[in-house]
Amino acid sequence: MKIRTALFIFCISLLSGACRQVATESRVQPVSFEVGSSMIADTFFLDSLSLFMPETNEEALINNIDRVYESNGRYFILDKRMKQVLCYTLSGKHLFTIHAVGNGKGEYVDLFDIAIDEAENKLLLLTYPSQILYYDLEGTYLSSYPLDDTYQSFAVDKGFIYLRNDTYANGVVSDYSLIVINKETGKQTSLLEPLYETAPFCSSGNYQITNTASVLFTRKFDNHIYRITGESIEPLYMVDWKDKAFPESDKQRQFQCNDLNQLCYQGKYVYTMTDLCDTPSYLLFRTNQPGMCLLSKATSTVNNYQVIINTDYQLPLPNYMSVEGKQSRIFFIYSSEVLCEQKKLSAEEDINEKMSSLLGQIKEGDNPVIFTYHVK
Repeated sequence: MKIRTALFIFCISLLSGACRQVATESRVQPVSFEVGSSMIADTFFLDSLSLFMPETNEEALINNIDRVYESNGRYFILDKRMKQVLCYTLSGKHLFTIHAVGNGKGEYVDLFDIAIDEAENKLLLLTYPSQILYYDLEGTYLSSYPLDDTYQSFAVDKGFIYLRNDTYANGVVSDYSLIVINKETGKQTSLLEPLYETAPFCSSGNYQITNTASVLFTRKFDNHIYRITGESIEPLYMVDWKDKAFPESDKQRQFQCNDLNQLCYQGKYVYTMTDLCDTPSYLLFRTNQPGMCLLSKATSTVNNYQVIINTDYQLPLPNYMSVEGKQSRIFFIYSSEVLCEQKKLSAEEDINEKMSSLLGQIKEGDNPVIFTYHVK
């Protein structure tokens, strides 16, 4: 495929209780940002490519993919816009959809996040009114757990539930960034004093709390990546963004989102890290700048790649997303509309056989096409 076509479809896709202190920073691994090539081939750090083409039907229409869990040979997909959770086999067969909008038992007005409790084989939904709804992995409602405040993201492991606190409300900064619930005793522990709210109503990317190899946590205007274990939290990495670091002098201001975005666009400043995927060799994540970041644990460096090229299909890969679970898997997501546009362009330019076969399977209105990989 010619580079003009590849970059065109890539650009289109881009448009589409007790308070505990943080552990000492003596164990923090300093990591340095490196300026290098903005393009990288998938084979450099990824393998086991497969296509995940989720079945499209009246019960399975995906508007947006906000969070994905892989568990027991299935994908559990959160679509916040449609307030639903969809379950698929790894081959794309639709199994069930949870869309329990209402005011009754086991229902919700809004849906913020999902998690899988691997120890108990349960699907957890974080909702408004503020509660956690428990389902089995076949989509059957089991029970609910009321919460004392509204939380919009969380994670769960064998013994604990971790809730990220929105640290600014009604002009007041809260006392902590996280609350931890002991699953056995119900004891609540608060962790990590919040920073000054430089941009309280602004966000970028998806989630700042993820559960892949471990439960990791980040926050805006903080260059640390934290690990949460039980009732304690420790900084694992401290990223030196060099000239891309958000200016310290501006952190005591309070920005409107448009002003913040303009400043970061002009200076290429980084103020957030989201969508973390922790693997033995690498840590992958997004920032408020375009592309995907690759942290090498061997060299203690971070590179930002704005274009990842799929070598089999000769296609740039947009819309990186980490897949929660222990499989070191990531997604790159293409909308069917973008691929249908590529069909029109393919009549004018040569494309390889694999790409031609893929385009022949896509029609307008289909669910997204996902390129899935394992991280080496």
